[in-house]
Formats: sequence, structure tokens, C-alpha cells
Amino acid sequence: MMRWRLPLFIIAAVITLLFLNGIVWRHEQTLAQGHAVLLPLRPVDPRSLMQGDYMALDYQLTQQLTHDLMAAPPAAGQALAIVLGTDSDGVAQFLRMAKPGEQLPAGETLVRLKWEDNGAHLPSNSYFFAEGEATRFTQARYAIFRVASDGTALLAGLADERHNTIPDRIKAPTSARSNP
Repeated sequence: MMRWRLPLFIIAAVITLLFLNGIVWRHEQTLAQGHAVLLPLRPVDPRSLMQGDYMALDYQLTQQLTHDLMAAPPAAGQALAIVLGTDSDGVAQFLRMAKPGEQLPAGETLVRLKWEDNGAHLPSNSYFFAEGEATRFTQARYAIFRVASDGTALLAGLADERHNTIPDRIKAPTSARSNP
């Protein structure tokens, strides 16, 4: 029995690593190739002593869905599928709840959310940034999500009121040196 433990452990470790790498690869594909969606924010700027500087994100979309569905709320933990369209400025607008197996026309995007006890939630409710860079992120008015064809949404960044991406880090200016 002892001689099988090490090979079984190695096989289990390889399977686990392959599974985790598959998840990472799928998320990287979504961030690289997913459809970009701008969602208006209702930002709050806290600071966590354990985690550093971050912005708690609250979305107008989830507030609207929570309000609309409170009369007959879904079960806690239930997945929701919604359809978004974009306005002339490229900002996502809620169109309707998606029907199972529905084929969406061009210009519409399927997004999956989750219903918790207190309402609808997107997968990302906070955005972490380097300490001391909070002032740049106070300009954030939109969350940039990349959405895969199956409706999986990943937070890719934040944008200002003119839809310009707020970079994560400021690059230090390079100085030109003159030779004596």
C-alpha cells in the first residue's frame, strides 16, 4: 500500500495543476478576446488594513436588477443571465433577462450574474491598486468588463468619464542624460 501513495500523490498533483492551468488559460482568453463592456459605477473608496488600497465597486446595473427583481427574488446563489446592449457612447444598458438557449443578435451581449440574499452581483466587487495611487482611481466612472461568449464576465480595468482606461501603474518618466 505504501508504494502506491507517492505515484497517486503525483498523479493527483498533476491533474490538479492541469485543472488550475485550464482555468487560468480560459480567463486569459476571456481578457484577451472577450467583448469589452463599460458598466457605470457607483464607487465607494475604502481602505483595508489587511489588503491595502482598493475601491469597492457598486454597479448601477446590479442596483437596477436588484430593484426590479425584489418583488419576486430568485433563490440565493441562483445564476442569472441578462442581455446587455450598448448605447451610442459604448456604455452597456440592460435590455432583458436572457431566455435559456436564446441566440443573441449582433450588438447584444450575454452576461451571467449571481443572486445573493441582498441582490444581484457581478463577479468583481472591488478593484485593488498600489498604495498611494488612490487619487487617480477617484476618476473612475466605469468598470471595463471582458465578456466571453458564454456570458462569463471578468473585470479588466476602470475608465474615467470619457471612457479612457485608467492605467494600473504610472510609468516613471525617462530622463535624457547628456554626456559631458
